[in-house]
Amino acid sequence: MAGRMTPEARREWILDVALAVIDAEGHRGLTMAELARRCEMSTPGLMHYFPDLDTLLVALVRRRDERDDAAIDWERAVAEGPRALLDRTVENIVALPHAARLFAMVEADALDPSHPGHAYFRERAAMLEVGLAALLDGPDPRRRARRIFAAMDGLQLHYLRDPEGFDMRAEWAATADALLA
Repeated sequence: MAGRMTPEARREWILDVALAVIDAEGHRGLTMAELARRCEMSTPGLMHYFPDLDTLLVALVRRRDERDDAAIDWERAVAEGPRALLDRTVENIVALPHAARLFAMVEADALDPSHPGHAYFRERAAMLEVGLAALLDGPDPRRRARRIFAAMDGLQLHYLRDPEGFDMRAEWAATADALLA
């Protein structure tokens, strides 16, 4: 039990509990009622923080992004160059497939402009594109960044569909060699 917390701290704690469940078990069995039970709350109590499952899942994707971002030594990453940074992204996908699957599923749902995560994913893609483009040499780095992320997204889907039969690391290495040359 979490005890007395500020609303902000309780919200963060709920997200941490949900991420732990997803990292261990995946997101498919996660319902508002199940998460409330694991947080020792009522479902209406949980819904005070997250009014529906879509809103919760978008918050989880944001939290995962924050967690992954905090784990990166950005000075080192910039010094090592874009390939090393992107290689670490691939390693993160392979290391945390449940989190990667959640991300892919929520992003696909958020293609609908009425989805609560639609704006987040658009803004995230634009921010990552600009960030990667700043690290790339050559003509039209923003366009190259877009292609790199499109390739990475496609490879991730192939990997998540068949993790045992698709070597994400090897396929990424070949793709990166071609796109970052």
